[in-house]
Amino acid sequence: MNSFFCFTFTFMITLGVTFVFSESNVTPSEQCPGQNFDGLRDRIQVIPCGKKRCKLQKNTNTTVVFKFKPREKVETLVSDVYANIGELKLPFIGVTGVSACPNIKRADTGEPAPCPLEANEEYVYTNVFPIEKYYPNTRLIVYWSLNDGNKQVICFEVPAVITSAAS
Repeated sequence: MNSFFCFTFTFMITLGVTFVFSESNVTPSEQCPGQNFDGLRDRIQVIPCGKKRCKLQKNTNTTVVFKFKPREKVETLVSDVYANIGELKLPFIGVTGVSACPNIKRADTGEPAPCPLEANEEYVYTNVFPIEKYYPNTRLIVYWSLNDGNKQVICFEVPAVITSAAS
């Protein structure tokens, strides 16, 4: 009876930790208006991020990782990233307008995948960028799009808040 209790207790703890870990990797995200990318929430991870809003702390770095599969061949990829604060759109300096090609890897092997990218192949984009100390403390929506010319390859929005640096 004692070994059964230990086994059951260990199993329940392991199951609970697994559930909490898997739930903590979910980034709250939405489709960009007019877009529909399959399984979007399962493809995006912003670190650090809470269940309802990503917390972007000044003087720290934020990591964005997402999987995507272009519907057609992609010649070049350029990031379009900005903070949407009400009606005001403020670009994330050093991220917006920058080639995303150096940040792309093949999803199956993890090998670098420089542009051009083939259609219907899965890729992983990773970017680490600073939350600058001069950014205002505010709630916002982070708009993130990778574009090939005028075509959106993937686009999503993430609710976030910029907070002061820890002292």
